[in-house]
Amino acid sequence: MIIDRTENLMKYQIMLPNLKAGLAALNALTDKKAGRYEFEGGFFMIQQGSTSPVDSGEYEAHRKYIDVQIILSGSEIVVWEDISRLTQSVPYSEEKEREMFKGPVAHTFRIEEGMSWVAFPQDAHKACKHLESQNDYLKVVMKLPVK
Repeated sequence: MIIDRTENLMKYQIMLPNLKAGLAALNALTDKKAGRYEFEGGFFMIQQGSTSPVDSGEYEAHRKYIDVQIILSGSEIVVWEDISRLTQSVPYSEEKEREMFKGPVAHTFRIEEGMSWVAFPQDAHKACKHLESQNDYLKVVMKLPVK
């Protein structure tokens, strides 16, 4: 897991294949509207919504893609745990490119505008959450291939 300011993402490019192309495609957008956008070597989705309580939902993890999540506005709480410390609840689905896990909320962190976080295959996560009051967000979820 990486948590940092968005302007520092390129420092991690050696671990994030095609990050440069993804950020270039994102920066080329004149209007950041919700939807899916392709670029050479990956894709990203722009998502807008409201957070839900941290104890709702299950953890998810991915095998083929690294998640690079960039908060454009608003904020969210992200819940994290290593998959080895959780119980698988839904087996890996090739079609959905995810597996689901159950476990307690042990680690939370606040991500706000100008910040990013990166989840690797061992990083189970619950995104778009809140601790006390609901927040709105606009974010990018970039999918980069695992090497």
